[in-house]
Amino acid sequence: MKKKSFINNSITSLILFHVLLSSNLIYSQSPDELIPKDAVSVLGINNISLLKKIPLDDLIQYDFMDEIHAELFDGSTSNKTLKDSGIDFDQKLHVFYGKNRKFELAGFTFGIKNKKLLFSVFDDFDKKENWTNDVELYSSQFNHLLIKGNSAIVLRIDPTSERVSVITDSIWLARGYSQYDYYQEEYYEGEEDELNEEEIFEEEIVVPSDSVEVSDYDLLNKTYWELRDSITLELQFEYFKIIMNELFLSNIHLKSKDKNFEKQLLNNSDGIFYLDNSRNFSSTNNIWYFQTLFPDLVQDIKEIYTGNVILGQINLNDNQILLNFDANYSERLGSIYEALTDTRFDKKVFQYIPSNTLGFITYNINLNKGYKQAFDVIVPVLEKQNDPRVSGNLLMIELINEFVNTEAVFNTYKGSMFACFNGIKKVKTKKIEFFYDEETFEYSEKESEGEEEMPIFTFGFSTNKNEIPEKILKYFSKMTSRFHKENEYWVVEEALFNSIPIYIINQNGLFIFTNDEDLAKFHTKGYGSASLSGIQAKKAKKSKFMYGHFNWGLTIDKLPQDMLSKKQNDLINAMKGKTGVFELSSSKTTKEKTSFSLEYTFEGNYEHSGKYLLDLINTVYVMSKD
Repeated sequence: MKKKSFINNSITSLILFHVLLSSNLIYSQSPDELIPKDAVSVLGINNISLLKKIPLDDLIQYDFMDEIHAELFDGSTSNKTLKDSGIDFDQKLHVFYGKNRKFELAGFTFGIKNKKLLFSVFDDFDKKENWTNDVELYSSQFNHLLIKGNSAIVLRIDPTSERVSVITDSIWLARGYSQYDYYQEEYYEGEEDELNEEEIFEEEIVVPSDSVEVSDYDLLNKTYWELRDSITLELQFEYFKIIMNELFLSNIHLKSKDKNFEKQLLNNSDGIFYLDNSRNFSSTNNIWYFQTLFPDLVQDIKEIYTGNVILGQINLNDNQILLNFDANYSERLGSIYEALTDTRFDKKVFQYIPSNTLGFITYNINLNKGYKQAFDVIVPVLEKQNDPRVSGNLLMIELINEFVNTEAVFNTYKGSMFACFNGIKKVKTKKIEFFYDEETFEYSEKESEGEEEMPIFTFGFSTNKNEIPEKILKYFSKMTSRFHKENEYWVVEEALFNSIPIYIINQNGLFIFTNDEDLAKFHTKGYGSASLSGIQAKKAKKSKFMYGHFNWGLTIDKLPQDMLSKKQNDLINAMKGKTGVFELSSSKTTKEKTSFSLEYTFEGNYEHSGKYLLDLINTVYVMSKD
């Protein structure tokens, strides 16, 4: 009897445990389920333990952390690492960004292991009233931290400037003022429009239906920029409410709305990458403009662009970073890409890439086939439109297609090209300084000579008609003495730094630009036995659409520091001594996708690839920002 009672109690306990566990799973949300549906790009780190040894003091020194640090981590982070931040390293971390016609948002989601430790890092956030019974809300200026169970999201939402302008201008005009001229007044400075109370129209103020209500008193007593700031703040909160209600009340998030992203989350790689190009296309300002003029046309183009999503996986090893990603697209758009890449690799380009090059890239497409397929896809879309402006453009396209010899055009420029970087060379330069005499009101100039470090590069593309660019070069040589021919190459004098020539080689089915004097004078037929061959040439040929190889370590040592800013030089000096090789390759393009692979193999004084990855991200950030 006791045995039976024990079994019954055990079964009851198991059932209760299962119910409690199921209930907890139902009502909790993982960081995966806190990413708003409006996110168009997501970088997810599944194995964030790779980063937990990094000191927070080191982390916040990165340029890309400047603004985040200023707004989020206002307290002391001394002697702390990510491991001390209270973050749960058994859960995933996602960084996201999104934009639509009304607002843009950015943030990250993560798991929490120790809330007390978390707020020793996020110490600038103030507690607010809970969003719901089980969702805690904290704010710091324009950033918000929301915690539900052991999951959290840090979020910032800003209305688009276009949206703010529409609402602000509507209210401004309703007050009786003329259209505001942005260029006549500096922000909060300069003259303001002055109207007496009698001059202000006594009429109902028009506010767009989806904007928030603002009191008449506030509207009538604010300058344009003050009014704009008020609208911005109100819209920030309005859109914030929408996102929060979707996430925590309606359980609407990116994972629930996008099957591609949901599938990405199941990947067991160290990290994932997601980019919805179709929504990026829809949110551009130019599309909004054309949406108003040609709504049907834009809708048809959107359908062609639907499914244009990039999905990637990131794997970090002790001395290697691997990124594999697929560029997916719709069948109609894919048919254009497939036609573009239906071509044979032009092996002649290897003759002009030296075997000791620091880096090179090859790009192999067939513009003629791509043009024909694009014509077959786009023209039927344009034919459906009844707008006279679209019809006029369509007529022009069809006439050009009929009367222009497109075969000759695309035989001159087939689309395949290459480029290589062959180090640095010191060259004599001329500088012209301009002076202004305040007494005579005259300008004068002074020419001085100097010496600069200049990157040595070569760029070229394939052609079946060398005679066409030859005719163009002969024409320019008659127009200016700066163009002239020397034996088997052309020279463009003073093309760089007002003193360095550019050399043009136009033969062997290639049209080449270079500032490499040695190549032009002694290797117009190519480098011969010293040209690129072996495994790198085989990889480039096999890679179909695109291949790149770049020796990062050797290039770092040769970069001309005189041409870079102090911050960039500091980064370069920090990276010196860390060797590495980038290699980019692609697969054959189909109507569904093109697959790419980016490998970065490195050596040097790094404890782990997580730190190396942050250095690389920061380098790219600084270079792109400057």
